Amino acid sequence: MRTISICFFSLFLILLPIKAKDDKPKEEAEPIPTYGGTYLNVDLFNPISHFLGTRFIQGEASVDVNIKNTIFPIIELGYGGVNYDNGDGLAYKSAAPFVRIGLNYNTMAKKRRENHFYIGARYGFSAFKYDITSHGLSDPVWPDEIDFTRLGQKSFGQWIELVAGIRVQIKGNFMMGWSIRLKRLISNTNHGDNEAWYVPGYGYSGTTAYGATYSIIYKFNPRKRDK
Repeated sequence: MRTISICFFSLFLILLPIKAKDDKPKEEAEPIPTYGGTYLNVDLFNPISHFLGTRFIQGEASVDVNIKNTIFPIIELGYGGVNYDNGDGLAYKSAAPFVRIGLNYNTMAKKRRENHFYIGARYGFSAFKYDITSHGLSDPVWPDEIDFTRLGQKSFGQWIELVAGIRVQIKGNFMMGWSIRLKRLISNTNHGDNEAWYVPGYGYSGTTAYGATYSIIYKFNPRKRDK
C-alpha cells in the first residue's frame, strides 16, 4: 500500500506544473530538428520505496535521446539487490547490476513542448549470483531435518517491459517524470534443485511483475550552429 501511495503522490506532483498555455500562432511552423537533445534521468522512487519498507534496494539512472520529438531511444543502467530472511531459517541474498534498452514514443510530439506523454518498450537483462541458506527443513522421505545451502549460484535473467509515462518541464532544463511498467520474464537460469528468487532490475522471479519510476531529469540541449 505504501508503494501505491507513493505512485499516486508522485503523479500529483508531476501534474502540478502543467499549465494550459497555447503557443503563439505562426504563419509557418518551423521544422522539428532531427536531434532535439539528450536527457539524463535519475530515479528516486525505488530508493524511497526501500526506505519505506520494500525488501528490494535498487538505484538506477538512464539516458535517452530526442529524435524529431517523437522517438526516444533509451538505455537504463542500475544496481539491485535483496537480503531477505523470513525468520524461519530461510535466507536469500543477491545483488548485481542490470541493463535495460528500448525506446519511447511521444504521443504529444506535435505540441512541440517539453511536456511528454509516452509509451514504450524495454528489453532487460542481468547476470548475477545469489546465496540460499536454509535450516530445519524436513526430508520428504525420512523425518530427519536437513540443511539446504547453495552459495554463489550463477544466473542470467532476461525480460521485456511495456512502459507508459509522462515528463514535465519544471524550470529551464530541469524536469521530472513518472512511469509505470508491466514486466514479463523471458528466462531465468534453473539449477535443478533451486532457482533465483529475485532478479536484479526485474523483481520477484515470477512470470509477471510490476514496477514504477519517479525521476529527476536534466536536458542537455543541442548546440546551436552559427549562421
